[in-house]
Amino acid sequence: MKIPFWLIILLFIGYSIWATTCWHNHMMRDCCEDTTAAAAATAETTGVPLFNWNADKPEPDAKFPDWKKAFLASKDHGQGDTLVITGYYRAGEANGEQLARARAEAIRDMLAPELPANRVRIATQMIADDGLAEGSAPKQSASFSWSKMVLKEEDSAIIESDQDVIILFPFNSTVKDRDPKVDAYLKELCAKHKTTNATFNVVGHTDDIGSDEQNMKMGLDRAKSVAQILRSNGIAANRIQTSSKGKTEPVADNATDDGRRQNRRVVITVNR
Repeated sequence: MKIPFWLIILLFIGYSIWATTCWHNHMMRDCCEDTTAAAAATAETTGVPLFNWNADKPEPDAKFPDWKKAFLASKDHGQGDTLVITGYYRAGEANGEQLARARAEAIRDMLAPELPANRVRIATQMIADDGLAEGSAPKQSASFSWSKMVLKEEDSAIIESDQDVIILFPFNSTVKDRDPKVDAYLKELCAKHKTTNATFNVVGHTDDIGSDEQNMKMGLDRAKSVAQILRSNGIAANRIQTSSKGKTEPVADNATDDGRRQNRRVVITVNR
């Protein structure tokens, strides 16, 4: 039986439409599955830095700024405590210990300037196989812990934060020009701002030992002693403002020796 030509044309057109529709649906399904998988992978990240096999820099993660903010905000340590970043490496990764150090240093740099480098220590550790291999999904390759700063009664300390410089004072002390470490730091700070228009707000604080009046005076004496060092290193007096908060703004518990050490401080804010 001879099939009419017009019927052949109709069958060809119908088959073409069916094939095109199937191909489109197949591609859309694959595309949607890929998109869904990618979205799921993105959703599973938390922002904590993740590293590929043998990589010394973490994979980019849009959630990192949120993780960083939450990580630094949730720290339950004193103002002078140090973050210890322990970089991991696995058996088989090239130059393992050097790689682990590079990973920890990369995270340290990512946490700046909110957490200054002088408040970070680097450590390394080889860990057991955790599934990270060439071509696998990136893994967390560092851990974090806080090392508590312990001061003796006669010690002072310099702590840099995001906006301020904090100088901790020994018990019952107001004079800092006898401390070479503090002198050297303040000299460098002055050299950096001597030719700028920056102003310095210097505020003294105390622990809660003694009367309100005594602590107000001691806080002011501490602020003035630091201001004197700034002036002696080239900062004009009209660029320095001193004041005292006495014992009214503690940053730590005055019930402990360590807390009182953290409260005996001068805070220098450089207004650029």
